[in-house]
Amino acid sequence: MGVTIERLQPGDGKTFPRKGDDVTIHYVGTLASNGAKFDSSRDRNEPFVTTIGVGDVIPGWDEGVPQLSLGEKAILTCTPDYAYGKNGYPPVIPPNSTLKFEVELLNISRS
Repeated sequence: MGVTIERLQPGDGKTFPRKGDDVTIHYVGTLASNGAKFDSSRDRNEPFVTTIGVGDVIPGWDEGVPQLSLGEKAILTCTPDYAYGKNGYPPVIPPNSTLKFEVELLNISRS
């Protein structure tokens, strides 16, 4: 249980986000059970900016994103305990859902 990473496109291999850094990410979120898309920064054409490692996002992102280097594209598969858990995120994410996020790390701003 947790988060697994499937690397799709390498990053620079040397610049990794640290706890407290602001990261800019494009992502597409889908349900692992049926592939249904529930959210996408790409569809909005607006990258998502968040502080990583401080609990502002789901645990799967806080653990997975720091393992990506700048420019890397990967699929983060997050088990329910590393996503939205037993409550889900109604109405778009059912309870106890495993989620897949195709993410691309576009920028890191050091804290």
